[in-house]
Amino acid sequence: MSRATLGKSIAISGLVLAGLFGACAPATADPTQDRWVKIPNTATIADGIACGGRIGGVTVATDKLPGLVYVRLNATFVGISTTRGELCSVFATLHWRNLGTGAGSWSAQVSGAVFDFPAEPWTHLETGSGRVEVTLTTDRPHLPSVTEINVY
Repeated sequence: MSRATLGKSIAISGLVLAGLFGACAPATADPTQDRWVKIPNTATIADGIACGGRIGGVTVATDKLPGLVYVRLNATFVGISTTRGELCSVFATLHWRNLGTGAGSWSAQVSGAVFDFPAEPWTHLETGSGRVEVTLTTDRPHLPSVTEINVY
């Protein structure tokens, strides 16, 4: 191989590598700001022969969707369901009150077992922007939990 051919090969290899490294440059961080807040556990009796446990959850508010809060509940219950083959369950309600603009609620049937797993898919609450107080209750005897979140 001649020196000219070797020089061209090295130059081409350098350009190819530079292009690859340029394409693999670190990605810039997404400027989205998410606010995650844990919903404290609510101790509750559930439907069943001797069912009881806790329901908790998480909320997330993002600056890309102002006035909305995404919510997911998790349940852990111990006991025997009255319906064969089904888990212990309870009807849970999230009552929310925007300290500046209004109030509302969202309800869902929540089931669970000894291990903790998401009881419901993500849902969203249209709370409006500002400070929002969230209370988790059930339709059975329970100890409610209250938390406050800041919504964009």
